[in-house]
Amino acid sequence: MSYVDELHQAAIDRMTPAEKVARCQEMFNWSREFIARQIQSEHPNASIERIKLLVAMRMYGSEPSMKKLLEGLLANVPD
Repeated sequence: MSYVDELHQAAIDRMTPAEKVARCQEMFNWSREFIARQIQSEHPNASIERIKLLVAMRMYGSEPSMKKLLEGLLANVPD
């Protein structure tokens, strides 16, 4: 493990459980917003509702039951 990795791990080890959960939530939000920006650039005229569903599809679409659910919802949302 490199020195930087050791420092990073030590910083994480000092975090409280609440701080770790908050950090995970921030990372999740950042990821979701990043994906939303990608989708908005690909579909500039898409509605907010459609963008949200497309984000969910990108994040959870590998799960067959979620993919089926999201496809059904997307079929009923206008561009």
